[in-house]
Amino acid sequence: MPERPLKGIVVALATPFREGENAERIDFGAWQKVVDTAITAGVDAIFVNGSTGEFYALDAEERQVALRFCIQAGHGRVPVYCNVGGITTRETVRLAHHAQAEGADVLAVVTPYYIRPSAAELAAHYIEICRAVRLPVLAYNFPQHGGVEIAPETVRDIAERCENFAGIKDSSGRLEQAIAYRDAVPRGREFAVFIGPERLLLPALTHGCAGVVSGCANIAPKLFTQLFRAFEEGRLDEAARLQALASDLGATVGLHTFPSTIKEAMRMAGMPAGPCRTPVGPVPGPARLTIAAVLRRLEAEGLLPENQSTATV
Repeated sequence: MPERPLKGIVVALATPFREGENAERIDFGAWQKVVDTAITAGVDAIFVNGSTGEFYALDAEERQVALRFCIQAGHGRVPVYCNVGGITTRETVRLAHHAQAEGADVLAVVTPYYIRPSAAELAAHYIEICRAVRLPVLAYNFPQHGGVEIAPETVRDIAERCENFAGIKDSSGRLEQAIAYRDAVPRGREFAVFIGPERLLLPALTHGCAGVVSGCANIAPKLFTQLFRAFEEGRLDEAARLQALASDLGATVGLHTFPSTIKEAMRMAGMPAGPCRTPVGPVPGPARLTIAAVLRRLEAEGLLPENQSTATV
């Protein structure tokens, strides 16, 4: 298990791609800057090959290279979480073995997508993966994209049979679901529930959840680290003020095809990210105007990365 508890602000890293002649190749120089900016801002961990990282658009070799690079880029400064989820259990176990060998600290396993496994099949899937590795394993519930949802009862069944089943990232967008996951596992056992939608961070923390795995933390990591610290220190008025800003930023994610608006906001904030892989295309003008207005508020609060300012729309 990692020395640090599984909690806090985990940035779901965007995967920067090049443009022009070398379009869609991973831009490792840009990625180093993204990783350094997030860690300097105080994030508790980095998350590679997640949905914001366009894992579905990476081939198997690229997923392995991405993990290896992020481990090296982090230089051991923070834990590295890696999504190893695949459609089949066999593929997922293979990716999990590779991530463990490379030195990942925590494995996340998105539910098998395209197919719709039953509760019993999901439980068997996660149990086999947990038993195949020594690392902590997080389930990753994203029904809007994965097509299937993990029931709290299934979470309880997996936890009863696998000691290294350490938590869940819930991107359902329903606070009651996150709370149900928290309540599904006995309180005497450490079990970390992370939420995905930024608008739920403070309410989720208030109800005993562990933190957030956030794509928007690529854009303004200080916003989220300051929010989390304010909550931990009991400065709830400040936490609520920062939550309002986080909610406004999170609301821009749905303005165009995911995760294009996150990359566009990064570009506008002076952070290199490049385009999404097609078929996801450029963010339309009206959405860029909305993003720019949110970024100006964050810039006025000093919450954008230092030495950067909002670019033109």
